[in-house]
Amino acid sequence: MNILLITSDQQRPDAMGCLNASVHTPHLDRLAQEGILFERAYTVNPVCTPSRCSMLTGQYPSRHGCFHVGTNLPTDYGPTVAHQLSDVGYSTALLGKAHFQACKDPASFESAPRIHDLDYFRDWSGPYFGFEHAELVIGHTSEPHAGGMNYGAWLLDQGIDLKQHFDIHDYDHYGPWSLSEEFHGSKWVADRSMAAIDRAVDGKQPFFVWASFQDPHNPYVTPEPWASMYRGADMPTPVVKNGEMNGKPPFYEELMNGNFYGDDPDLQDRGWGDCKIRPALTEDDVKHVRAVYNGMVSLMDHHIGRLVAHLENHDLMDETLIVFTSDHGDYLGDHGLWGKGLPTYECMQRVPFVVRHPRCETPGAKSKALQSLVDLEASFLDVAGLSAGINSQGICQTASWLHAEQHARDWALVEFRPSHGDFMQRTYVEGHYKLVRYENRAYGELYDLEADPHQFVNRFDDLALRNVRDEVMGRFDAHRFQEEIVRERMAVA
Repeated sequence: MNILLITSDQQRPDAMGCLNASVHTPHLDRLAQEGILFERAYTVNPVCTPSRCSMLTGQYPSRHGCFHVGTNLPTDYGPTVAHQLSDVGYSTALLGKAHFQACKDPASFESAPRIHDLDYFRDWSGPYFGFEHAELVIGHTSEPHAGGMNYGAWLLDQGIDLKQHFDIHDYDHYGPWSLSEEFHGSKWVADRSMAAIDRAVDGKQPFFVWASFQDPHNPYVTPEPWASMYRGADMPTPVVKNGEMNGKPPFYEELMNGNFYGDDPDLQDRGWGDCKIRPALTEDDVKHVRAVYNGMVSLMDHHIGRLVAHLENHDLMDETLIVFTSDHGDYLGDHGLWGKGLPTYECMQRVPFVVRHPRCETPGAKSKALQSLVDLEASFLDVAGLSAGINSQGICQTASWLHAEQHARDWALVEFRPSHGDFMQRTYVEGHYKLVRYENRAYGELYDLEADPHQFVNRFDDLALRNVRDEVMGRFDAHRFQEEIVRERMAVA
Protein backbone atom coordinates (compact mmCIF):
# COMPACT_ATOMS: atom_id res chain seq x y z
CA MET A 1 0.00 0.00 0.00
CA ASN A 2 1.15 3.53 -0.73
CA ILE A 3 1.58 5.87 2.25
CA LEU A 4 0.97 9.63 2.12
CA LEU A 5 1.82 11.46 5.34
CA ILE A 6 0.59 15.06 5.36
CA THR A 7 1.72 17.27 8.22
CA SER A 8 1.17 20.88 9.15
CA ASP A 9 3.20 22.93 11.60
CA GLN A 10 1.79 24.20 14.90
CA GLN A 11 -1.86 23.46 14.10
CA ARG A 12 -4.35 23.36 16.94
CA PRO A 13 -6.39 20.16 17.29
CA ASP A 14 -9.63 22.09 16.71
CA ALA A 15 -8.45 23.95 13.58
CA MET A 16 -10.60 21.88 11.22
CA GLY A 17 -14.05 22.64 9.91
CA CYS A 18 -15.48 19.31 11.07
CA LEU A 19 -14.67 20.38 14.65
CA ASN A 20 -14.85 24.15 14.46
CA ALA A 21 -17.37 26.16 12.44
CA SER A 22 -15.09 29.22 12.43
CA VAL A 23 -12.62 27.62 9.97
CA HIS A 24 -13.25 26.23 6.49
CA THR A 25 -11.33 23.03 5.60
CA PRO A 26 -13.45 21.09 3.09
CA HIS A 27 -10.62 18.83 1.96
CA LEU A 28 -9.51 17.76 5.43
CA ASP A 29 -13.18 17.34 6.30
CA ARG A 30 -13.55 15.06 3.30
CA LEU A 31 -10.66 12.88 4.47
CA ALA A 32 -12.32 12.67 7.90
CA GLN A 33 -15.64 11.73 6.27
CA GLU A 34 -13.99 8.95 4.27
CA GLY A 35 -11.82 7.81 7.19
CA ILE A 36 -11.64 8.37 10.94
CA LEU A 37 -11.15 11.61 12.87
CA PHE A 38 -9.21 10.94 16.07
CA GLU A 39 -10.06 13.45 18.79
CA ARG A 40 -7.41 12.40 21.29
CA ALA A 41 -4.09 12.49 19.43
CA TYR A 42 -1.02 13.79 21.27
CA THR A 43 2.37 15.05 20.27
CA VAL A 44 5.40 13.57 22.04
CA ASN A 45 6.96 16.98 22.61
CA PRO A 46 5.57 20.52 22.15
CA VAL A 47 8.29 21.83 19.80
CA CYS A 48 9.22 21.01 16.22
CA THR A 49 12.51 19.11 16.15
CA PRO A 50 11.76 16.54 18.88
CA SER A 51 8.30 15.69 17.59
CA ARG A 52 9.44 15.42 13.96
CA CYS A 53 12.38 13.22 14.91
CA SER A 54 9.95 10.99 16.80
CA MET A 55 7.73 10.64 13.72
CA LEU A 56 10.83 9.71 11.73
CA THR A 57 12.31 7.22 14.22
CA GLY A 58 9.42 5.84 16.27
CA GLN A 59 11.26 6.88 19.42
CA TYR A 60 10.55 9.35 22.19
CA PRO A 61 12.85 12.38 22.44
CA SER A 62 14.48 10.87 25.52
CA ARG A 63 15.73 8.04 23.31
CA HIS A 64 16.69 9.80 20.07
CA GLY A 65 18.11 12.64 22.17
CA CYS A 66 16.73 15.69 20.36
CA PHE A 67 14.98 17.24 23.34
CA HIS A 68 14.42 20.70 21.88
CA VAL A 69 14.81 22.97 18.88
CA GLY A 70 18.52 23.63 18.42
CA THR A 71 19.57 19.98 18.65
CA ASN A 72 20.81 17.82 15.77
CA LEU A 73 19.77 14.28 14.92
CA PRO A 74 22.95 12.66 13.55
CA THR A 75 22.81 12.20 9.80
CA ASP A 76 23.61 8.49 10.17
CA TYR A 77 20.88 7.89 12.78
CA GLY A 78 18.61 5.01 12.04
CA PRO A 79 17.25 3.04 10.58
CA THR A 80 14.42 5.53 10.18
CA VAL A 81 11.02 4.62 8.82
CA ALA A 82 12.20 5.99 5.46
CA HIS A 83 15.29 3.75 5.48
CA GLN A 84 13.17 0.69 6.15
CA LEU A 85 10.58 1.44 3.49
CA SER A 86 13.26 2.30 0.93
CA ASP A 87 14.94 -1.03 1.63
CA VAL A 88 11.81 -2.98 0.59
CA GLY A 89 11.26 -1.11 -2.65
CA TYR A 90 9.25 1.97 -1.72
CA SER A 91 9.92 5.22 -3.51
CA THR A 92 10.48 7.56 -0.55
CA ALA A 93 10.34 11.35 -0.64
CA LEU A 94 10.23 14.20 1.88
CA LEU A 95 8.90 17.50 0.56
CA GLY A 96 8.86 20.63 2.71
CA LYS A 97 9.93 21.10 6.29
CA ALA A 98 12.21 18.50 7.89
CA HIS A 99 13.72 20.26 10.95
CA PHE A 100 15.60 17.16 12.07
CA GLN A 101 18.58 19.41 12.71
CA ALA A 102 19.24 22.81 14.28
CA CYS A 103 18.41 25.90 12.26
CA LYS A 104 20.86 28.15 14.17
CA ASP A 105 23.92 25.90 14.26
CA PRO A 106 26.24 26.92 11.39
CA ALA A 107 27.43 23.31 11.11
CA SER A 108 23.88 22.03 10.56
CA PHE A 109 22.57 21.16 7.11
CA GLU A 110 19.37 23.06 7.98
CA SER A 111 21.02 26.28 9.15
CA ALA A 112 22.38 29.52 7.72
CA PRO A 113 24.57 30.22 5.94
CA ARG A 114 24.28 26.83 4.25
CA ILE A 115 20.55 27.04 3.57
CA HIS A 116 21.12 30.22 1.56
CA ASP A 117 23.58 28.55 -0.81
CA LEU A 118 20.85 28.35 -3.43
CA ASP A 119 23.20 27.15 -6.18
CA TYR A 120 23.87 24.08 -4.04
CA PHE A 121 20.21 23.35 -3.36
CA ARG A 122 19.27 23.90 -6.98
CA ASP A 123 21.17 20.66 -7.72
CA TRP A 124 20.55 18.80 -4.44
CA SER A 125 17.60 16.45 -3.91
CA GLY A 126 18.71 14.03 -1.20
CA PRO A 127 19.11 11.47 0.10
CA TYR A 128 18.19 12.65 3.60
CA PHE A 129 17.64 10.49 6.69
CA GLY A 130 16.56 7.53 4.59
CA PHE A 131 14.45 9.44 2.08
CA GLU A 132 15.79 8.76 -1.39
CA HIS A 133 14.46 12.11 -2.58
CA ALA A 134 14.18 15.33 -0.56
CA GLU A 135 13.32 18.93 -1.37
CA LEU A 136 13.43 21.03 1.75
CA VAL A 137 12.61 24.34 3.37
CA ILE A 138 13.18 25.55 6.93
CA GLY A 139 11.60 28.48 8.72
CA HIS A 140 8.11 29.91 8.49
CA THR A 141 6.25 32.34 6.21
CA SER A 142 8.07 35.70 6.02
CA GLU A 143 11.17 35.04 8.13
CA PRO A 144 14.54 35.06 6.28
CA HIS A 145 15.23 31.36 6.92
CA ALA A 146 12.09 30.44 4.95
CA GLY A 147 13.58 31.76 1.71
CA GLY A 148 16.33 29.16 1.60
CA MET A 149 17.09 25.55 0.61
CA ASN A 150 15.23 23.96 -2.33
CA TYR A 151 12.23 26.26 -1.96
CA GLY A 152 14.43 29.35 -2.02
CA ALA A 153 16.25 28.14 -5.13
CA TRP A 154 12.90 27.58 -6.85
CA LEU A 155 11.66 31.04 -5.81
CA LEU A 156 14.80 32.64 -7.21
CA ASP A 157 14.31 30.79 -10.48
CA GLN A 158 10.79 32.24 -10.64
CA GLY A 159 12.22 35.74 -10.41
CA ILE A 160 11.14 36.35 -6.81
CA ASP A 161 13.03 39.01 -4.85
CA LEU A 162 13.69 37.07 -1.65
CA LYS A 163 14.64 40.11 0.41
CA GLN A 164 11.35 41.78 -0.44
CA HIS A 165 9.16 38.95 0.87
CA PHE A 166 11.33 37.12 3.42
CA ASP A 167 12.47 39.97 5.62
CA ILE A 168 10.44 39.69 8.85
CA HIS A 169 11.80 37.68 11.74
CA ASP A 170 9.27 39.06 14.22
CA TYR A 171 7.22 36.13 15.44
CA ASP A 172 4.51 38.50 16.70
CA HIS A 173 3.85 39.76 13.16
CA TYR A 174 0.45 39.02 11.62
CA GLY A 175 -1.69 40.06 8.68
CA PRO A 176 -1.48 40.03 4.87
CA TRP A 177 1.76 38.90 3.22
CA SER A 178 3.19 40.48 0.08
CA LEU A 179 4.09 37.12 -1.49
CA SER A 180 1.59 35.94 -4.09
CA GLU A 181 -0.21 32.64 -3.48
CA GLU A 182 1.28 31.40 -6.75
CA PHE A 183 4.67 31.26 -4.99
CA HIS A 184 3.51 30.32 -1.49
CA GLY A 185 5.20 27.43 0.30
CA SER A 186 1.96 25.44 0.62
CA LYS A 187 1.55 25.40 -3.15
CA TRP A 188 5.20 24.45 -3.60
CA VAL A 189 4.94 21.54 -1.12
CA ALA A 190 1.83 20.22 -2.86
CA ASP A 191 3.39 20.57 -6.32
CA ARG A 192 6.60 18.80 -5.31
CA SER A 193 4.64 16.06 -3.52
CA MET A 194 2.61 15.42 -6.66
CA ALA A 195 5.83 15.20 -8.67
CA ALA A 196 7.17 12.63 -6.18
CA ILE A 197 4.03 10.55 -6.60
CA ASP A 198 4.41 10.74 -10.37
CA ARG A 199 8.00 9.46 -10.16
CA ALA A 200 6.84 6.47 -8.12
CA VAL A 201 4.00 5.73 -10.56
CA ASP A 202 6.34 5.97 -13.53
CA GLY A 203 8.79 3.64 -11.80
CA LYS A 204 6.00 1.22 -10.85
CA GLN A 205 6.91 1.49 -7.17
CA PRO A 206 4.78 1.92 -4.07
CA PHE A 207 5.50 5.27 -2.43
CA PHE A 208 6.01 6.78 0.98
CA VAL A 209 5.63 10.54 0.51
CA TRP A 210 5.81 12.98 3.43
CA ALA A 211 4.18 16.27 2.39
CA SER A 212 5.37 18.58 5.16
CA PHE A 213 3.62 21.96 5.12
CA GLN A 214 5.01 24.91 7.12
CA ASP A 215 1.74 26.63 8.03
CA PRO A 216 0.04 27.75 10.24
CA HIS A 217 3.18 28.46 12.29
CA ASN A 218 3.82 32.11 13.12
CA PRO A 219 4.66 34.75 11.92
CA TYR A 220 0.92 34.66 11.20
CA VAL A 221 0.98 36.09 7.68
CA THR A 222 -0.59 34.80 4.48
CA PRO A 223 -1.37 36.14 0.99
CA GLU A 224 -4.67 37.66 0.01
CA PRO A 225 -7.44 36.70 -0.36
CA TRP A 226 -6.73 34.21 2.42
CA ALA A 227 -5.56 36.89 4.88
CA SER A 228 -9.01 38.50 4.68
CA MET A 229 -11.05 35.32 4.31
CA TYR A 230 -12.25 35.52 7.91
CA ARG A 231 -13.42 38.47 10.01
CA GLY A 232 -11.95 38.89 13.43
CA ALA A 233 -15.41 39.64 14.81
CA ASP A 234 -16.52 36.12 13.82
CA MET A 235 -13.69 34.36 15.66
CA PRO A 236 -14.33 32.68 19.03
CA THR A 237 -13.00 34.45 22.09
CA PRO A 238 -9.92 32.76 23.60
CA VAL A 239 -10.47 30.50 26.59
CA VAL A 240 -9.33 32.47 29.64
CA LYS A 241 -10.47 32.35 33.26
CA ASN A 242 -9.47 34.79 35.97
CA GLY A 243 -7.23 33.14 38.55
CA GLU A 244 -6.72 29.97 36.53
CA MET A 245 -2.96 30.03 37.14
CA ASN A 246 -3.48 29.76 40.91
CA GLY A 247 -2.53 26.39 42.31
CA LYS A 248 -0.39 25.45 39.31
CA PRO A 249 3.42 25.13 39.26
CA PRO A 250 5.04 28.51 39.91
CA PHE A 251 6.18 29.12 36.34
CA TYR A 252 2.52 29.47 35.20
CA GLU A 253 1.95 32.64 37.21
CA GLU A 254 5.46 33.90 36.42
CA LEU A 255 4.61 33.67 32.72
CA MET A 256 1.54 35.81 33.21
CA ASN A 257 3.65 38.35 35.10
CA GLY A 258 6.02 38.61 32.15
CA ASN A 259 8.83 36.96 34.10
CA PHE A 260 8.80 33.88 31.90
CA TYR A 261 9.94 31.06 34.20
CA GLY A 262 10.72 32.86 37.42
CA ASP A 263 13.75 32.10 39.59
CA ASP A 264 14.27 28.43 38.72
CA PRO A 265 17.91 28.31 37.52
CA ASP A 266 17.20 25.53 35.00
CA LEU A 267 14.50 27.62 33.39
CA GLN A 268 16.69 30.67 33.03
CA ASP A 269 18.37 28.69 30.26
CA ARG A 270 14.99 28.20 28.62
CA GLY A 271 16.30 29.40 25.27
CA TRP A 272 13.99 30.09 22.37
CA GLY A 273 10.84 28.31 21.37
CA ASP A 274 9.18 28.09 24.79
CA CYS A 275 5.96 30.05 25.07
CA LYS A 276 7.74 33.26 24.19
CA ILE A 277 4.93 34.87 22.25
CA ARG A 278 2.67 36.94 24.45
CA PRO A 279 1.97 40.11 22.47
CA ALA A 280 0.11 42.90 24.25
CA LEU A 281 -3.00 42.77 22.11
CA THR A 282 -6.52 44.04 22.52
CA GLU A 283 -9.38 41.55 22.29
CA ASP A 284 -10.03 42.72 18.73
CA ASP A 285 -6.36 42.21 17.83
CA VAL A 286 -6.40 38.69 19.27
CA LYS A 287 -9.42 37.82 17.13
CA HIS A 288 -7.69 39.30 14.08
CA VAL A 289 -4.67 37.05 14.68
CA ARG A 290 -7.02 34.08 14.94
CA ALA A 291 -8.70 35.10 11.67
CA VAL A 292 -5.36 35.20 9.84
CA TYR A 293 -4.36 31.86 11.43
CA ASN A 294 -7.54 30.32 10.03
CA GLY A 295 -6.73 31.82 6.64
CA MET A 296 -3.36 30.08 6.76
CA VAL A 297 -5.10 26.78 7.55
CA SER A 298 -7.62 27.23 4.72
CA LEU A 299 -4.90 28.04 2.19
CA MET A 300 -3.03 24.88 3.19
CA ASP A 301 -6.27 22.88 3.01
CA HIS A 302 -6.82 24.12 -0.56
CA HIS A 303 -3.48 22.67 -1.64
CA ILE A 304 -4.07 19.46 0.31
CA GLY A 305 -7.20 19.17 -1.80
CA ARG A 306 -5.10 19.48 -4.95
CA LEU A 307 -2.81 16.75 -3.67
CA VAL A 308 -5.69 14.38 -2.94
CA ALA A 309 -7.24 15.14 -6.34
CA HIS A 310 -3.92 14.13 -7.91
CA LEU A 311 -4.23 10.72 -6.25
CA GLU A 312 -7.76 10.40 -7.63
CA ASN A 313 -6.60 11.29 -11.13
CA HIS A 314 -4.09 8.44 -10.91
CA ASP A 315 -6.74 6.02 -9.51
CA LEU A 316 -4.60 5.62 -6.37
CA MET A 317 -7.13 6.32 -3.62
CA ASP A 318 -7.99 2.64 -3.17
CA GLU A 319 -4.37 1.72 -2.57
CA THR A 320 -3.09 4.68 -0.57
CA LEU A 321 -3.14 5.23 3.18
CA ILE A 322 -3.47 8.97 3.94
CA VAL A 323 -2.59 10.31 7.41
CA PHE A 324 -2.92 13.98 8.31
CA THR A 325 -1.54 15.43 11.54
CA SER A 326 0.67 18.20 12.96
CA ASP A 327 3.81 18.32 15.09
CA HIS A 328 2.14 20.21 17.98
CA GLY A 329 -0.63 22.71 18.64
CA ASP A 330 -0.78 26.42 19.49
CA TYR A 331 -2.23 28.24 22.50
CA LEU A 332 -3.31 31.04 20.13
CA GLY A 333 -4.35 33.30 23.00
CA ASP A 334 -6.06 30.64 25.11
CA HIS A 335 -5.11 31.08 28.78
CA GLY A 336 -3.34 34.30 27.78
CA LEU A 337 -0.57 32.32 26.06
CA TRP A 338 0.83 32.10 22.53
CA GLY A 339 2.84 29.49 20.66
CA LYS A 340 3.86 26.43 22.64
CA GLY A 341 5.88 25.54 25.74
CA LEU A 342 5.70 24.17 29.28
CA PRO A 343 2.04 24.95 30.15
CA THR A 344 0.36 21.62 29.48
CA TYR A 345 -2.93 22.74 27.95
CA GLU A 346 -4.69 20.46 25.49
CA CYS A 347 -4.75 23.07 22.70
CA MET A 348 -0.97 22.79 22.52
CA GLN A 349 -0.29 19.15 23.44
CA ARG A 350 -2.99 17.65 21.26
CA VAL A 351 -2.83 17.62 17.46
CA PRO A 352 -5.33 17.17 14.63
CA PHE A 353 -5.27 13.57 13.43
CA VAL A 354 -7.17 12.08 10.47
CA VAL A 355 -6.59 8.68 8.90
CA ARG A 356 -8.12 7.64 5.59
CA HIS A 357 -7.43 3.94 5.20
CA PRO A 358 -8.82 2.43 1.98
CA ARG A 359 -10.25 -0.47 3.97
CA CYS A 360 -11.70 1.62 6.80
CA GLU A 361 -14.73 -0.14 8.30
CA THR A 362 -16.20 2.93 10.02
CA PRO A 363 -15.89 5.87 7.59
CA GLY A 364 -16.98 9.20 8.97
CA ALA A 365 -16.56 8.17 12.59
CA LYS A 366 -14.99 10.22 15.36
CA SER A 367 -12.82 8.15 17.66
CA LYS A 368 -11.65 8.66 21.25
CA ALA A 369 -8.85 6.12 20.77
CA LEU A 370 -5.56 7.61 21.93
CA GLN A 371 -3.02 8.29 19.21
CA SER A 372 0.60 9.38 19.58
CA LEU A 373 2.98 10.72 16.96
CA VAL A 374 5.52 8.13 18.10
CA ASP A 375 3.21 5.45 16.68
CA LEU A 376 3.48 6.54 13.06
CA GLU A 377 6.68 4.61 12.35
CA ALA A 378 5.43 1.24 13.65
CA SER A 379 2.04 1.70 11.97
CA PHE A 380 3.51 2.62 8.58
CA LEU A 381 5.85 -0.36 8.73
CA ASP A 382 2.89 -2.63 9.53
CA VAL A 383 0.98 -1.29 6.53
CA ALA A 384 4.00 -2.22 4.41
CA GLY A 385 4.11 -5.73 5.90
CA LEU A 386 7.09 -5.03 8.14
CA SER A 387 7.66 -5.17 11.87
CA ALA A 388 9.14 -2.36 13.93
CA GLY A 389 12.63 -2.96 15.29
CA ILE A 390 13.68 -3.40 18.90
CA ASN A 391 14.48 0.30 19.27
CA SER A 392 11.02 1.40 18.23
CA GLN A 393 8.85 2.68 21.10
CA GLY A 394 5.65 3.18 19.14
CA ILE A 395 2.53 1.02 19.11
CA CYS A 396 1.01 -0.26 15.89
CA GLN A 397 -2.28 1.58 15.36
CA THR A 398 -3.49 -0.22 12.22
CA ALA A 399 -6.48 -1.83 13.96
CA SER A 400 -7.69 1.52 15.30
CA TRP A 401 -7.20 3.09 11.86
CA LEU A 402 -9.54 0.46 10.38
CA HIS A 403 -12.27 0.62 13.04
CA ALA A 404 -13.08 3.59 15.26
CA GLU A 405 -13.96 1.40 18.25
CA GLN A 406 -10.56 -0.27 18.38
CA HIS A 407 -8.05 1.10 20.90
CA ALA A 408 -4.36 0.24 20.49
CA ARG A 409 -3.07 2.17 23.52
CA ASP A 410 -4.58 3.24 26.84
CA TRP A 411 -2.04 5.96 27.70
CA ALA A 412 -0.04 8.68 25.98
CA LEU A 413 3.17 10.42 27.01
CA VAL A 414 4.42 13.93 26.25
CA GLU A 415 8.00 14.82 27.23
CA PHE A 416 9.52 18.27 27.51
CA ARG A 417 13.01 19.21 28.66
CA PRO A 418 13.36 22.99 28.22
CA SER A 419 17.11 23.17 28.89
CA HIS A 420 20.21 21.06 29.55
CA GLY A 421 19.50 21.12 33.29
CA ASP A 422 17.69 18.52 35.34
CA PHE A 423 14.25 20.08 34.77
CA MET A 424 12.14 17.50 32.92
CA GLN A 425 8.38 17.60 32.42
CA ARG A 426 6.43 14.46 31.59
CA THR A 427 2.71 14.52 30.84
CA TYR A 428 0.89 11.21 31.17
CA VAL A 429 -2.66 10.89 29.82
CA GLU A 430 -5.02 7.99 30.42
CA GLY A 431 -8.79 7.76 30.50
CA HIS A 432 -9.99 11.24 31.42
CA TYR A 433 -7.06 12.10 33.68
CA LYS A 434 -3.92 14.03 32.83
CA LEU A 435 -0.97 13.76 35.22
CA VAL A 436 2.12 15.98 34.92
CA ARG A 437 5.33 15.08 36.74
CA TYR A 438 8.47 17.19 37.14
CA GLU A 439 11.91 15.74 37.79
CA ASN A 440 13.43 16.95 41.07
CA ARG A 441 10.50 19.26 41.77
CA ALA A 442 7.89 18.84 44.50
CA TYR A 443 5.00 20.23 42.48
CA GLY A 444 2.91 18.49 39.84
CA GLU A 445 -0.37 18.69 37.98
CA LEU A 446 -3.50 16.54 37.81
CA TYR A 447 -6.60 17.33 35.76
CA ASP A 448 -9.91 15.60 35.25
CA LEU A 449 -10.32 16.34 31.53
CA GLU A 450 -13.92 15.16 31.54
CA ALA A 451 -15.01 17.59 34.25
CA ASP A 452 -12.44 20.30 33.45
CA PRO A 453 -11.47 20.08 29.74
CA HIS A 454 -9.74 23.48 29.81
CA GLN A 455 -7.54 22.54 32.80
CA PHE A 456 -8.60 25.48 34.93
CA VAL A 457 -8.12 23.68 38.27
CA ASN A 458 -5.01 21.70 39.24
CA ARG A 459 -6.09 18.76 41.43
CA PHE A 460 -2.60 17.44 42.18
CA ASP A 461 -2.78 18.33 45.89
CA ASP A 462 -6.55 17.89 46.21
CA LEU A 463 -7.20 15.43 49.03
CA ALA A 464 -10.42 14.31 47.34
CA LEU A 465 -8.36 12.94 44.44
CA ARG A 466 -5.35 11.73 46.39
CA ASN A 467 -6.14 8.06 45.77
CA VAL A 468 -6.76 8.69 42.08
CA ARG A 469 -3.49 10.61 41.82
CA ASP A 470 -1.52 7.83 43.50
CA GLU A 471 -3.09 5.16 41.29
CA VAL A 472 -2.34 7.10 38.10
CA MET A 473 1.20 7.80 39.32
CA GLY A 474 1.69 4.09 39.87
CA ARG A 475 0.63 3.26 36.32
CA PHE A 476 2.79 6.09 34.99
CA ASP A 477 5.81 4.68 36.84
CA ALA A 478 5.13 1.24 35.34
CA HIS A 479 5.36 2.70 31.83
CA ARG A 480 8.24 4.99 32.56
CA PHE A 481 11.56 4.43 30.84
CA GLN A 482 14.93 5.79 31.79
CA GLU A 483 16.12 8.80 29.83
CA GLU A 484 19.11 7.85 27.71
CA ILE A 485 20.33 10.76 25.59
CA VAL A 486 20.41 14.55 25.89
CA ARG A 487 22.11 15.95 22.81
CA GLU A 488 24.00 19.22 22.87
CA ARG A 489 21.77 22.16 22.19
CA MET A 490 23.52 24.30 19.63
CA ALA A 491 21.22 27.32 19.82
CA VAL A 492 19.58 28.79 22.89
CA ALA A 493 18.90 32.38 21.91
